[in-house]
Amino acid sequence: MQLARIHHVAIICADYARSKRFYTEVLGLCVIAENYRAARDSYKLDLALPDGSQIELFSFPEAPARQTRPEAQGLRHLSFEVHDVRAAADELAAQGIAVEPLRIDEYTGRRFTFFADPDGLPLELYEAASAEDLDALLLKLEGALHLREVRASAAQLEELLDDDFRELGVSGTEWTRPAIIEALRDETFSERTISGFRVQRMAPDIALATYRAHRAAIPGRPEADSLRSSLWRLRRGRWRMIFHQGTPLQMPT
Repeated sequence: MQLARIHHVAIICADYARSKRFYTEVLGLCVIAENYRAARDSYKLDLALPDGSQIELFSFPEAPARQTRPEAQGLRHLSFEVHDVRAAADELAAQGIAVEPLRIDEYTGRRFTFFADPDGLPLELYEAASAEDLDALLLKLEGALHLREVRASAAQLEELLDDDFRELGVSGTEWTRPAIIEALRDETFSERTISGFRVQRMAPDIALATYRAHRAAIPGRPEADSLRSSLWRLRRGRWRMIFHQGTPLQMPT
């Protein structure tokens, strides 16, 4: 089994109208569907985040209160990624929502804070990686794919290339992940350099990298330049290349 992502998180509230307003008006989530099940005297509100993940907001009569403090076993909290934690926290505070002081994640260096929904469910705001951080990370990962020791290692290539990886090479050949790993095992290596590296975030979990690549000359093969583009996908906490394309450039004479 291969899990792709979290599809939804289910929340049971005490006051449906109050929680609906909080999640739609305060947090700004989009309503997908709203249904009332008379047999269970229960509302079900489907809400969407920009990346497609969802929250299901339920109301059930006489549901027991949630134990939040001290910390109990089970789901600890729900975390939302934002680009600017300070700005998001100030926006909540302006609407009368109590927000804890900002803290720094000791492992990532990113800012985060906590607040609570109307039923006391702990909610977290966690700051996204900056564009500069992502640029540096993808340049490092892209550059690794140009190294002799990485190209010769099936294990390292499997760490960098997505299961659904496809490549359209400068020769016009289309490669799959298994095919490119097998081909690189026996390649005649030549040094490669990257210039003009740029990253564009297409979605929270998709980034496009474009650059110019120079391949040094080796006996029997002249130097060559090409334009390169790579799609990187964030899955299970790791960025992996899902698509790559090369376009040959004419070398100056």
